[in-house]
Amino acid sequence: LVRVVSRCDPADIARVAAVSLLFHASLALEGLRLWARERGFELPAQPEGESCAVRWLCYSALLREANPPARAAAGKWHSVFIDG
Repeated sequence: LVRVVSRCDPADIARVAAVSLLFHASLALEGLRLWARERGFELPAQPEGESCAVRWLCYSALLREANPPARAAAGKWHSVFIDG
């Protein structure tokens, strides 16, 4: 089931986890972690004070998906500055 969940978009996982009693939080958590691993990145740890791990991981996954890391190259004749 975790592999099936990992095929969904983070927003879909959040929607389903929020409304379904059959969808256990641990399944959503593992699905989100697998989703991130399959795409080559780690999701951040849950900060203190955040009560819902699924909500935090969905937010982190959506943020990462919307703002992929920038890659740049510089050489002898040019340079780049990225303000993130």
